[in-house]
Amino acid sequence: MVLRDVINEDDEIIGQADNCEIEEKGLLSRVAFVVIINSKDELLLQQRSAGKKAYPLYWSGAAAGHVNSGETYEEAASRELGEELGIQAPLRYLGKYLSMEDREMVATFLAYHDGPYEIERREIERIDFFTIDRLRREMPRMKVTSFLEKALVMLERRSV
Repeated sequence: MVLRDVINEDDEIIGQADNCEIEEKGLLSRVAFVVIINSKDELLLQQRSAGKKAYPLYWSGAAAGHVNSGETYEEAASRELGEELGIQAPLRYLGKYLSMEDREMVATFLAYHDGPYEIERREIERIDFFTIDRLRREMPRMKVTSFLEKALVMLERRSV
């Protein structure tokens, strides 16, 4: 059984619990979210698997996942890149925010990578590449996670 840290709204650890308890009690926990940009300045997005409990078939960032107890946001982000896409890449921290809707503190990272990618089919339906302009045009017709919407704002503010 994997434990996750339970946090308060200031991102301070106040305990540990398993996934079931966190969901049942609506406790706050941590998530690492990764956006990848390739050498053509395109975003790698994943369409989440139909079998996912949260946001099935929604478009999201390249990789994301819960932070395990004792793990840093960056360690979780790196682990998720390996598990979901079969890659490792240097990570640049973009920022974090509290998603009260999802009951999660979300740390967002940026990585640069051109593949190849080994997609974890239990997690990901498919991947595609989007310029920011294309994503902005198509987003009104797409199901996208709130995480991707917030990451896009962070990306547009970044200084490269």
